[in-house]
Amino acid sequence: MLIDTSVLIAYFEPSDTTHDVAVLLVDDFVKNGRNAALVSPVTAMELLVRPLRVAPQGAVHVHDFLVHTPNLTLLPIDLHVAQEAASLRAMHNFKSPDALVIATGIVGQVGHLVTNDAEWQKKLAPTKSRIQVAELNNYV
Repeated sequence: MLIDTSVLIAYFEPSDTTHDVAVLLVDDFVKNGRNAALVSPVTAMELLVRPLRVAPQGAVHVHDFLVHTPNLTLLPIDLHVAQEAASLRAMHNFKSPDALVIATGIVGQVGHLVTNDAEWQKKLAPTKSRIQVAELNNYV
């Protein structure tokens, strides 16, 4: 599975309405090894912005999470990901950051994209035989 930025923001933010589901996903499914997960470098960048603005020591915590969480892999953006992202932008009108995140999952051959972005499910409906979208809000 690919974990989108919105899910990891919910994981780190206890006041988020999907926090408990995000914690279940990461702590009980990914860390335990039930499900391996991929994360895009775009997600890593987006996760680090707020802590860097508020308290740099928080960025260390997020960085450690991204590097040391078992069964969580940061897949690099390479030409294959860029090509897939370009295709997603051309065919489904995704913004570049979302296209890069989704393309990371497609190139990484994940079966599911987990997000809090309702638009992903609508836009990717024609490709559901290739990849499924799970919206975290549906599991609250």
